[in-house]
Amino acid sequence: MFKTLQSALFVSIVGIVVISLIIFALFATPRIKDTAVNQIDNELFNQMTLVADDFSRLLRNGAGISEMQAGVKRAARLSKSRVTVIAKNGMVLGDSATPLAKLADLENHLDRPEIQKALSLGKGESLRHSTTIDKDLIYSAVPLRDKKGAVIGFLRFSVPSTYATELVMKIYKSMLVALVIAILISATISMFFSRSFAKPIVRLAGISRKIERGEFPQVVVRRSRFEVGKLEEAVEQMSQRLSDTFQKLSAQRSQISAVLSSMSEGVLAADQNGKIILANPAIERMFGIIEPEIVGKTVREGIRNNKIADLVEESLASNGPVEKEIDIVIPVESTFAAHAGPIRTNEGEILGVVCVLHNITELKKLEKYRSEFVANVSHELKTPLTAIRNYVETLTGGAIDDKKHNLEFLNKIDKHAVNLSVLIDDILVTSRLESKKEQGPFGRIDLAMVVSRAVEMIYERAKKKGISLERKYEEGRYFVSGIEEHVYRAVLNLLDNAVNYTGEGGTIEIVCAKKEDKIEIVVADTGIGVPPEHLSRIFERFYRVDKARSRELGGTGLGLSIVKHVMNIHNGTVSVESEVDKGSKFTLIFPA
Repeated sequence: MFKTLQSALFVSIVGIVVISLIIFALFATPRIKDTAVNQIDNELFNQMTLVADDFSRLLRNGAGISEMQAGVKRAARLSKSRVTVIAKNGMVLGDSATPLAKLADLENHLDRPEIQKALSLGKGESLRHSTTIDKDLIYSAVPLRDKKGAVIGFLRFSVPSTYATELVMKIYKSMLVALVIAILISATISMFFSRSFAKPIVRLAGISRKIERGEFPQVVVRRSRFEVGKLEEAVEQMSQRLSDTFQKLSAQRSQISAVLSSMSEGVLAADQNGKIILANPAIERMFGIIEPEIVGKTVREGIRNNKIADLVEESLASNGPVEKEIDIVIPVESTFAAHAGPIRTNEGEILGVVCVLHNITELKKLEKYRSEFVANVSHELKTPLTAIRNYVETLTGGAIDDKKHNLEFLNKIDKHAVNLSVLIDDILVTSRLESKKEQGPFGRIDLAMVVSRAVEMIYERAKKKGISLERKYEEGRYFVSGIEEHVYRAVLNLLDNAVNYTGEGGTIEIVCAKKEDKIEIVVADTGIGVPPEHLSRIFERFYRVDKARSRELGGTGLGLSIVKHVMNIHNGTVSVESEVDKGSKFTLIFPA
């Protein structure tokens, strides 16, 4: 009747097991259904126990219908059940399956069997048809009490009766699994009687273990006949497919890991429980994490930053994106633009939260600098404009006919206009240097020629004050890579300051020297010097040691700031040494 021993054993064992399970199922089915209903009722009761105090508190505090409806909606979402709150007189105060506007249309629920049982026994349950949602439901209810223990209402949870059916089906599936297991056990026992039948099974088991370890044999030697040979062929095909799939997954994982590792933005992912499932190296750098492994820890434990933990928790609670700016002081004072959003499957199920952090510290600093710059510019422009306006008002008020003073006023207007023009020019230069619009192209510059140009420009002013200009160039060539006009302006600004703040008969010394792989330009004067408390700030925009004298001399407060920006562009440095009443020494150092 059977072509193989395996088929004979298989049919016999399956027949015995199936018949046995059918007989068992006929006797067990009624009890299985009752057990399923009782299990669901117990689960509903446990869920109600967790929130009963909250709803009792709402009733005691006289919560409104809208507040109660919000509570049942929230409880229903968490428990995945229909939740109903019923007043002591049977009026429905909240129902997760009924819109707020239709609560008043619901029937009085005091006569419901589960409510009557809860009133008399402290817990009620029933399986019946719901007229509200037109479904068969499993109900479970408990009374809500005030602080003295008196009943003030009822809390009811319910789920479709299909839940019990599904549970019964799971039991039936388990029985089916038991059937399969019984068949396999019986078949295995039979295999011991056939050595030729056992060998391929052992061989396939060895191959399966290799696959489990990540080894995918490409060729399986088929020695068996009948179904076992086909099984060996199927295993070979499966091994090949698994090998291809594993390689693709490994390559994708490596690519994702490489992308995350190379990102400057911090990426952090957490599951629904707030436990870290991924953190790229940027996150570890941002928060100074030195622990070898933070995956599996909560965000609060792993990152040790309450603001990030709160951001993740807020996104989990709202099931939506959350954006915030976060300031930290450890390990480095920084500001981050943080964006957290839910991780969803294609079906919309939320698996957790991903958080991306952008370091905007420098951007914030630039915004601050820009604001300060605008304020300073406004103040600096206002002074000469106010003076010009006052002189114009004086002239138009009648002084234009005063030949003794009108020319004086016009000269002052001209002086302030010139100062204003110089100020605007310096502002534009500073703005271009800070915005990095004028950082190229670089060319070959002879610093000796640049210094000579600047000295010639300042020579007549120095001569009028009786100031001696001394140039000292050491032997060698002074070529650097840079922008000649920028370097010229920096040297000219230093010489201009030296002439302005050096008294009559003083000396200004200009030195060019090559030291190893650097070239220095030194401008030293015998002027009034700079007090030590001002040295750290003289390169700031609009900073003046003596504001009144600086404006009188036509200074804009931007000259040394321009010098510093020029040196930054050329990867050089500027330094100052000064003593009050003895003079100052500024040193520009360029890479050769």
